[in-house]
Amino acid sequence: MKPRKAAPKREPADVTGDWAELERAEPVDGQPLEDSLVSGSDYSSRTLSIAARRSIFESVCFAGAVFRSIKLRDVRLIRCDLSNAVLRGLEATRVELIDCRLTGVKAIECRMEDALFDRCEGAYAQFRDGAIRRGEFRDSRFTDADLAGTGLEESQWSGTALTKADLRGAKLTGADLRGASIDGILVNAADVSGAIVSPDQAMDLARLLGLVIR
Repeated sequence: MKPRKAAPKREPADVTGDWAELERAEPVDGQPLEDSLVSGSDYSSRTLSIAARRSIFESVCFAGAVFRSIKLRDVRLIRCDLSNAVLRGLEATRVELIDCRLTGVKAIECRMEDALFDRCEGAYAQFRDGAIRRGEFRDSRFTDADLAGTGLEESQWSGTALTKADLRGAKLTGADLRGASIDGILVNAADVSGAIVSPDQAMDLARLLGLVIR
C-alpha cells in the first residue's frame, strides 16, 4: 500500500508582525485598505463593503453588520466580533482569525483559501455551500454549525468541537478530522469518503451511518 501523501499546509497570511509599520486607518465603505491597522472600531449593525490587503483588524466590532461585499487577502483579525454578521460575497485568501467571535455569522457561499481559525467561537455559524480549502481550525468551537455542501478539502482540525454540526454534502477529501470532536454530526456516508479519522471516530461514524462491524 502506498503511503498517504501529506496534505498541503496552509499558507500563512503575509502581514507584518510589527504594528508600528502599519498605517492606522478606518474602513471607508467601498475604498480598499492596504498595509493598514484598524483597531478598536465599532461597526456593529452597519451596512458596508470592505476590501483589505496586508492589514490587521484588532478588537473591531462587526456584530450584526451586513457586508454587501468583503474581500480579504493577507489579513489578520484579532479579538474581533462578527457575531450574527452577514458576510455576502466573502472572498478571503490567507486570512487569520484569532480569538474571534463568530457566533451565528452567516457566510453562505463564501470562498476562502488558507484560512486559520484559532481559538474562535463559531457556534451556529453558517458557511453552507461555500469553500474553506486548506483551512486550519485550532482550539475552536463550531457546535451546531452549518457546513452543509461546503468544500473543506485538506482542512486540518485540532482541539475543535464540531458537535452536532451539519456536514451533509460537504467535501472532505484529505480533511484531517482526528483532532475534532464529532459527536452528533449530521453526515452522509459519501461525505466522509477521503477524510482522515481516528479509529474511535471511525467507530462512531459507523454507528451514526448504521453500519454493522463484525
